[in-house]
Amino acid sequence: MEKAFLKKHWQIILINLLIILAFILGYGRFGDIIFDSFREAYIPAQIIKGQVLYKNIFNIYAPFAYLFNALLFKIFGVKLSVLYFAGLFATLGVSNLTFFISNKFFNRNISFCIVLFFICAAVLSGNVFNCFFPYSYGMLYGLLFILSSLYFALNDKYPLSFLMYSFAICSKYEFLLLLPLLFYIAGKKNLRKNILALLAPIVVTFLPLLIQGAGIKNLIVSYQLTMAMSATKTLYWFYSVTGLVFRPELIPIYLENFIKFAIPAAVLYYLKNWLIYPLVFAYCYYIFTPEILIYIFPLILILYIARFTELSKKEKFFVLASLLLSVKIFFALTMQSYGIYFLPFALISVFILLPKRIRSQALIVLVLCGISFGIKNIQTLYSKNVKITASTGSIYTSPYNGNSIKPLVEYISSNTKQEDKVLVYPECLGVNILASRDSDNKFYSLIPLYVETFGEDVIIKRLDIKKPEYIIVSNYDTSIYYYSYFGKDYATKIMDYILNNYEKQTEIGEGLIFTVYKLKSRHPSRQHA
Repeated sequence: MEKAFLKKHWQIILINLLIILAFILGYGRFGDIIFDSFREAYIPAQIIKGQVLYKNIFNIYAPFAYLFNALLFKIFGVKLSVLYFAGLFATLGVSNLTFFISNKFFNRNISFCIVLFFICAAVLSGNVFNCFFPYSYGMLYGLLFILSSLYFALNDKYPLSFLMYSFAICSKYEFLLLLPLLFYIAGKKNLRKNILALLAPIVVTFLPLLIQGAGIKNLIVSYQLTMAMSATKTLYWFYSVTGLVFRPELIPIYLENFIKFAIPAAVLYYLKNWLIYPLVFAYCYYIFTPEILIYIFPLILILYIARFTELSKKEKFFVLASLLLSVKIFFALTMQSYGIYFLPFALISVFILLPKRIRSQALIVLVLCGISFGIKNIQTLYSKNVKITASTGSIYTSPYNGNSIKPLVEYISSNTKQEDKVLVYPECLGVNILASRDSDNKFYSLIPLYVETFGEDVIIKRLDIKKPEYIIVSNYDTSIYYYSYFGKDYATKIMDYILNNYEKQTEIGEGLIFTVYKLKSRHPSRQHA
């Protein structure tokens, strides 16, 4: 009985074991101590202190993830481990759903290989775009919910599909384009139930905000700021650097990476000899880069149009849903960016559309590519060998970051009061979480994007009103947003304000240097947010 069970279900059992093993091997090594990840800890921690999202806390993202993680903090305490395990369970859900959705179209072995690539590329990712401690839990939870929605739709359980879809929207707004397709595929049957299921998560998510005092005006202002931010030059530069903006000069890169992938697949198709596998693996390891699948969604669109009449109703639905969900990263499925979370949609769709005679060769190349990415990701994870431990938990980071941030956390913990506000610019909320000190809940980050959005005069006015006890400025390079250094290339008026109103206390670190400034004593009035 047990042997028969294992023989039938070994793929899904192995998937879950691999994810748990990845979690254990990389525990505390995921995410980024400076960029984004610690915002995901800071905001929920502020919510359980009574601060209100959108009213007191500036945030451009949907609310569900922050409210849910705040609830977890309320139950289990403000610990990094709480978020790590939340990431683990969400990742297990995403991977299992990817397997079961894939199994609707392919056999279990193909489904296993697709999920294996996702584990190697996304789950094991050593940068901020990972699954255990990501740049955005809203993205991770949103992915879990949207996959759930598609799974229920494929099983004709539309009220559950609309319910999960609504939770996905409350986690990440860009999934909104799927809604017309869901209504179309569901038809008029159970329309009332579908609409109620769609509305329920919105009420559950936004009602607590309204009860807490985040009125409609606050939500509108947040939306307006988000729209203003989307039109900034620094964000356009960021999107250009990460490939989210289409540029004609990228077309040769798409073709180059397509050819890179096609060569080993063609070799396997014509030679059909397993002895060639080690050479193909070496090719994948040394030739393939994180951009290897950057062309995938344009390819899916072309194949979808070409093979439309040959597809079943559910195949048409899933592929079109994948295209609608992936509009934002249509030209940017890379292994080191936001696009990595769309791998389940891309991989299932492309194998639906590939001619069956070349599926097996493409699948072998995909698996060998995934394994090579997995090895490189593990190497990256273990290059993070500086451990920073605090009452809120532990995290590993690179020597460049850790050798500066670790003594900074110790300095802040020893030389400031619990109630002191400590602002780290351009950003590093990791210091606030690890040292258990509050930042400013409106301007906890001043990367070029935020400075351009709000304007220096508004930021200076708030600093002058709130008078935070400590401001720490680093030479962290923000050139991914065009301008490189805070106080030199941008935010020069803010830096002048700091120099005029704060006294330099110390410099900490080598390479990455943090300069600590303390409010001058001539300011007797200190207000706290």
